[in-house]
Amino acid sequence: MNIATKPERLVNISPVYLINCCIALALMIGFKFIPASAPLTPMGMSVIGIFLGMLYGWLVVGDFFWPSIAALVFLGLSGYMKISEAFTAGFGNSTVLLILFFFAFTNIIDNAGLTEYIAVWMTSRKFIQGRPYVLTLMVLLAIVVLSMMITMSAAVLVLFPIIKRISEVYGIKPGESWPIHMFVGVAFVGSTAYMLLPFKPLQAAVFANYQAISGTTIPYSPYFLIVVAMTIGAIIGTLALMKFVFKTDVSKIVNSKNALLESPPLTGYQKFIIGYFILVVFCMLFPTIAPKTWDITKTLNNIGNTGIMAISVVLWAAMKIVSRPTIPQLFSKNVTWSILFILAAALTIAGAISSKQTGISAWLVLVLTPIVSGKSAIVFVCLIALISCVLTNFANNIPTAALLTPIIYAIGTAVGLNDQAMVICMLFAANIGLITPPASTPAAIIHGDSEWVPGITAYKLGLTFSLYNVVLILLICYPLGGLLF
Repeated sequence: MNIATKPERLVNISPVYLINCCIALALMIGFKFIPASAPLTPMGMSVIGIFLGMLYGWLVVGDFFWPSIAALVFLGLSGYMKISEAFTAGFGNSTVLLILFFFAFTNIIDNAGLTEYIAVWMTSRKFIQGRPYVLTLMVLLAIVVLSMMITMSAAVLVLFPIIKRISEVYGIKPGESWPIHMFVGVAFVGSTAYMLLPFKPLQAAVFANYQAISGTTIPYSPYFLIVVAMTIGAIIGTLALMKFVFKTDVSKIVNSKNALLESPPLTGYQKFIIGYFILVVFCMLFPTIAPKTWDITKTLNNIGNTGIMAISVVLWAAMKIVSRPTIPQLFSKNVTWSILFILAAALTIAGAISSKQTGISAWLVLVLTPIVSGKSAIVFVCLIALISCVLTNFANNIPTAALLTPIIYAIGTAVGLNDQAMVICMLFAANIGLITPPASTPAAIIHGDSEWVPGITAYKLGLTFSLYNVVLILLICYPLGGLLF
């Protein structure tokens, strides 16, 4: 029996979109026909074109999927590797798999109801009553905890409604200063604290990119200490900006006798998941602090972070737990697939950029070394931070970091600077995107909520916090990086 169906219709595609798609493809295809100037090779020119076309597709076309796939296809046609090898290298990359399993683990935490519980518990303590900056501190500590446990997008989606609920309890209306400053401050502190665990998407991508380029790894323990110091600086700075610079109106909180309702006690399953999460994080960080000769250290190093995360998901799935998501749901709900495609393409292209076959690294050193030679390290760090800040506010932070990591490494090694410290400074600058709506998911949410954050307030506050982040990089990140790496 024939079943009548409606004919499929093409989506109305604008001419501008088609032109931008053609430009992206033209860059990927056309650069190999440009004569190469030593030390660049013809293969290097092709890889540069693929990289630029991929970035153009990400940033201008606004699509993360097909430019990533196209980049892997054209890399396979460049002679650097076969197409099948490009896809194997990309989607079989341990970092890509690590992030995939991390998304699944995030869904385990979210399904247990822990994220909202932690946020409500931290903001409902009786000792905060009548103490606005103690309340503010508790909210900032809540985002620190949430951003470590789940994605930053999920963390703000949990906490922003709670900020609104707190405002309602104290009679604070949309558009008043306390919730406005809290939204941006929470996004800033949360984005900084998000860096604490090195297996999150951005930092994992940069660490893998750096390893592919340099052949060495950035040690986690000193990195962790730097992030802790930066997070403390972010919290202190947010409180100071609100109290002394923004002059945030907290009078309603001071004078109110209202308080948030207490959250119900943790269930046995929630307590188990908290302990399980702590155990998984401990297993991932333990090899970086324990003696390398210990058998447990060797075993965990052999398993690797990707294996540890995969095993944690498998063990959880093997447990007979009532009312839990199925395995397909773990890998479908709240999984940001665009990040996985970006990582697969960016990490594979990064390997080609650093390869001696392409000559790109040698060419970057030749061109850029004279520009930075003779300048102090602090000037170079300031330039890195400002350039990263500008780029990340008009692009996704992972492409920004992918673009800058090989350049920073090439220049740093050429002029004798601490390239690991420089890369970490870039990582912090690229991570904070608050000025424009496309800079990050928290920024898009803040800019899009015109009732609570009216006018151009979000732009002004985003710029202020971004500049403060540059100050933290100069005062904390680079000095500590130079000392610890």
